[in-house]
Amino acid sequence: MHRQQGYALLELTLAVLIATLLAVWGAGTLANRINDGAAQSSAAWMAMVKNAVQAYIERYDQTLLKASGTTELAHKGYANWSAPSVAELKADGLLSAGFPERGTGGLSAAVVLMRSGSCGAGACRLEALVHSTRAMVRRGHVDEQMIAQWLLAAQGWGGVVSRLRPDHVGGAAFGYSNPPVMGMDALPVGTLAMAVTAGQLAHLDYLRVHDERDPDFRGPASVAGDLKTGGSLSIKNYLTIGAEEAAFTPCSQNGAVARQSFGGLLICRGYSWRQAGGGGGGGFSVNTLYGCRTGSGSSSANPATGACSCPPGFAMTTISDSGSHPPPEGRTVGYLCVE
Repeated sequence: MHRQQGYALLELTLAVLIATLLAVWGAGTLANRINDGAAQSSAAWMAMVKNAVQAYIERYDQTLLKASGTTELAHKGYANWSAPSVAELKADGLLSAGFPERGTGGLSAAVVLMRSGSCGAGACRLEALVHSTRAMVRRGHVDEQMIAQWLLAAQGWGGVVSRLRPDHVGGAAFGYSNPPVMGMDALPVGTLAMAVTAGQLAHLDYLRVHDERDPDFRGPASVAGDLKTGGSLSIKNYLTIGAEEAAFTPCSQNGAVARQSFGGLLICRGYSWRQAGGGGGGGFSVNTLYGCRTGSGSSSANPATGACSCPPGFAMTTISDSGSHPPPEGRTVGYLCVE
């Protein structure tokens, strides 16, 4: 009887121990899931602020590049162009009206615009750092676990001021010294950050419609790809064509225009390069002593082929014959190429 009671007590103790372990494990799992959700929410919130800052730079880049005082964009509602607030971005329509000014857990963000290069000489570039206004700490210590979860949720776009590198703020996609600009206090260890980098703003180097640098495109403009227009193209001075082709060779785009190496224009018709204006197959002359040259040494070749021949599809017809002449003239026969 006493032995059975001993077994029952042991079984009860084991059951309580297992239940306790399961409860602790379940509580830890729940806490991790809660932290994961908070990290994902706050990372998404800061990513939206980062996107708004990029839109801010794209909208006002010319003003930002030339700004000297802090109130250059005061008429647009920004007290300091180099530090737009979340509320100001909302008021300017760069964030939705219902966007919360704080993220999960009371996370708030500040923006620092950075200019580098010779802004007065037109070789200036803009970048921006979006950072949390307080460090990620818990009970007086940097919360390394929460920071790791936040960086994972940021999917490579996030950064932090780490304990190992307190003079640096950055991550996989960016990196700046800490503090990022002169006269600013260093960001504390545990500060979260995202950045709008020069690489993300590279498209601003290209001329845009109504660009303040040239509102009506009045000046040289280089286009890396094709230029298409839905209307007519008017050219005041000269048209220079770089494409060089040979007449009666295949072409891939009917209506395309190219030039010949020795002068003249070619038009792609029936997927074959033809002389502009229906110039026909050309003509040439042959001398019995000098071949495809005259007695003075100049070429007598067919401009359409660059040789004493007719293009494919054209027949050679005699149009002149000088008759037999003693040296040094020789006999010259002229031909016309007709379809």
